[in-house]
Amino acid sequence: MASFREFSRTESWGSEAWKALCKVRETTPLVQCITNFISMHIMANSLLADGASPAMVHAVEEILEFTSLSSALCINIGILSPDWIFSMKADAIRANECQKPWVLDPVGVGATRFTTEKCIELINLKPCVIRWNVSEIMAVVGASIAPTKNAPFVISSDGWLLGWLVPLYPA
Repeated sequence: MASFREFSRTESWGSEAWKALCKVRETTPLVQCITNFISMHIMANSLLADGASPAMVHAVEEILEFTSLSSALCINIGILSPDWIFSMKADAIRANECQKPWVLDPVGVGATRFTTEKCIELINLKPCVIRWNVSEIMAVVGASIAPTKNAPFVISSDGWLLGWLVPLYPA
């Protein structure tokens, strides 16, 4: 299967996407999800439709053990509470220790300073993938750079992210 760089340049991206979906269906990975109540059923049904097995474990007492058993982790920060933030951080750290891929979905980042700060803390734990839109990128970058600097990315007039000018994890 092609790497992401190869995948993004290939003319047969549809066949590569199909191969990836088939691999998910063959392996039926167990995906640990910490997501808000609003999107919980959508996430579960989406994973089931793709051939994965979703698990919505939130209690910190079982997260560390469960993450060791799972194939991947997805964290959605749509609704935050102190207990869930602790669980999200603990789970992300455990996923990294177990070399499990994890995805961060920074829903609502930028809405409040609290949410933005917690999102940046999770980004610093180095997710494999961040599923975000342009406004979420702008909120995080705006909170991460000095106010006098220009945003380090280029956005086209129709809202597409054209280029990222700084690494996500500076050396």
